[in-house]
Amino acid sequence: MAQQQLIETEGWSFFDWIQANTRALTIGAILVVAGGAGYWFYTRSVEIKRVNAERGLNQAKQSLAAGYAALAATDLQRVASRYKGTPAGAQAAMLLAQHNFDQDKFDEGLKVLQPYQTASAAGPNLSSIWSLTGDGLLSQAKVDEAVAAFRKAADATTYPGEKAVYLSKAARSLQMAGKNAEAKELWERLKKDPEASLVHSEAEIRLGELASQTAGKS
Repeated sequence: MAQQQLIETEGWSFFDWIQANTRALTIGAILVVAGGAGYWFYTRSVEIKRVNAERGLNQAKQSLAAGYAALAATDLQRVASRYKGTPAGAQAAMLLAQHNFDQDKFDEGLKVLQPYQTASAAGPNLSSIWSLTGDGLLSQAKVDEAVAAFRKAADATTYPGEKAVYLSKAARSLQMAGKNAEAKELWERLKKDPEASLVHSEAEIRLGELASQTAGKS
């Protein structure tokens, strides 16, 4: 309204103003259209990427089910490498890493998981990626690194039950490595946490084991 009053005060009609600003209005319209088109192409490319990743993952799973482990590994590697940032890409990385772990190829498996250790790459699978990373590190007796990975897995999930499970893996690892004081602290924390009910029973058993070990040394 103010703009229209200003135009009328200066003796311009609305159509005069339109004619005088045709170039600016045209550029603005082009920018709006270009922005909309760019957004459409972006969302479309994301969707195509997701669909292709899922197709490749399903193909790899079929090869695994049929017993073609080598072919499946190749397909999983392709999906994990090409489709980082998609759920299927993260799942392919985990399947391939586990395949390597089963063959005692822990370095290879951990290398597959490494690119997916961020939220942007793994998305909702980040906690699972870190948990599997911890499993691989623990198999190499890298306890401190494994515990750190399990803690990151716990931090990456919003589900209390999952968080408790990951922290229990960290506590179990500490206990297996003879780091009883740290293990006891974590088990006691889990036992007192009302949201960690899934591991309350194990926490009581582990704390009993630690108490027996301490009594035996005295």
